[in-house]
Amino acid sequence: MKKSLFLSFAFSLGILTACDNKFDETNVNPNDPTSVPAERLLPHGIYTTVNGVIGTLGLDVGNDWAQHMARIQYTEIDQFSFTSDTQDTPWRNLYNESLADFQKVIELGQAGNNENYQAIGLIMRAYVYSVLTDVYGDIPYSEALKGTTSGLVAPKFDMQKDVYAGLVADLKTASDLINTKTVSSEGDILFAANMTRWKKFANSLSLRLLNRMVNKSGLSIDPKSEMTRILSDPTKYPVMTSNSDVAQLVYLARPSNNPINENRRTRDDHRVSATMMNKLVGMSDPRLAIYASKAADTGEYKGVPNGLSNSEAGALGLTKTSKIGTYFVQETTPGVLMSYAELNFIKAEAALKGVTAAGDAAAAYQEGIKASMSYYGLTAPASYLTATTLKTGNDALVQVLEQKWIALFGQGVEAWTEYRRTGIPALVVPKINYNNNAIPTRLPYPSSEENLNNANFKTALTQMGGANTMQTKLWWAK
Repeated sequence: MKKSLFLSFAFSLGILTACDNKFDETNVNPNDPTSVPAERLLPHGIYTTVNGVIGTLGLDVGNDWAQHMARIQYTEIDQFSFTSDTQDTPWRNLYNESLADFQKVIELGQAGNNENYQAIGLIMRAYVYSVLTDVYGDIPYSEALKGTTSGLVAPKFDMQKDVYAGLVADLKTASDLINTKTVSSEGDILFAANMTRWKKFANSLSLRLLNRMVNKSGLSIDPKSEMTRILSDPTKYPVMTSNSDVAQLVYLARPSNNPINENRRTRDDHRVSATMMNKLVGMSDPRLAIYASKAADTGEYKGVPNGLSNSEAGALGLTKTSKIGTYFVQETTPGVLMSYAELNFIKAEAALKGVTAAGDAAAAYQEGIKASMSYYGLTAPASYLTATTLKTGNDALVQVLEQKWIALFGQGVEAWTEYRRTGIPALVVPKINYNNNAIPTRLPYPSSEENLNNANFKTALTQMGGANTMQTKLWWAK
């Protein structure tokens, strides 16, 4: 009996031993991978980023508060009254989804000795951080994204000027890293593995940030020198040179459709703002037919003033006012992160402020107008270019910034940021408003930071010199 038991045990052990080498393989859940390659993380990170900026933040906060669009129904957000989701969701999604993805892409690029994945991760991480700091002010940056590696779950808030300097350094590192190593075009849904375009985006984005730093004090870098570094060496630091370089996500058919298209399937709340409409009509601007549709009942263009009461807005009539142009509500309408037109207006402003490497201000300004119109298949009329000829002094700066505001239609967050930075154009605060008669200067921090990172939350407010309201000016606006 003992011999029989021993043989039975030995036989069973032999079977288990023989299977041991493959046991782990056959019990791996294919739906719960322990590691994900960079090319699988990039699409999600890019998609959530663009959706968050163009959709969640852009559709109401950016577009309405920059007075590109106006609400004709549920007008409270046009009066600066909104739910906690408006301030909480962008923070949560950009940190927990987008930044987490890009940080992992950087780490995978380092582990796999692929500098191009490191560069892409750095560029997109820099873009997301730039949006966060431009919307909220001081943010977790140097100590952020370390919860899973070092256990740091209460990061400090870095001052905005230091975040900007860090992002410029990150973008330079990214540009310098880019080489000929292979990147999956399947995973790169922004530039299809065209690393030259990634390099151009990195340096153009850096110029956007540096332009806001010019003439600011207490900086760890010299923004004019950094702009000169980029603009004087196009071989090493190329920037966008045409509309073919625009940083944009081209959406696909549903369910991968443009978020504004998705919104329009069940909602009809937005119209073109009377502020934008009046500016375009007054200048006989050909972009009017792209930005707005004629009212269904009258066949005329009719904008809606921002911040009306619901009854006042309703009285204007859904069919008697101009909807957003059909271009912007298609499934496949691109979500633009940065345009060639914007780059030219940055160069024009920099030239006016003494950055010699930026070239001729008038030439860059006119190229910006042409590029904006050309993006929509329009040719800038000679009469329009003559009528908008760049003047001198402060008048020239106003012209550059007004044309930039027009060109940023559809990029609401960037348009709102530029208005807050410069005060141009001279927007009129809505008659009905819940922000002490001022266009909001920032979004308040989400409740999660007050509850879970309270000490650093309070320090950040002290650093910025204000309360957690929409009236505290950000560093580049002071």
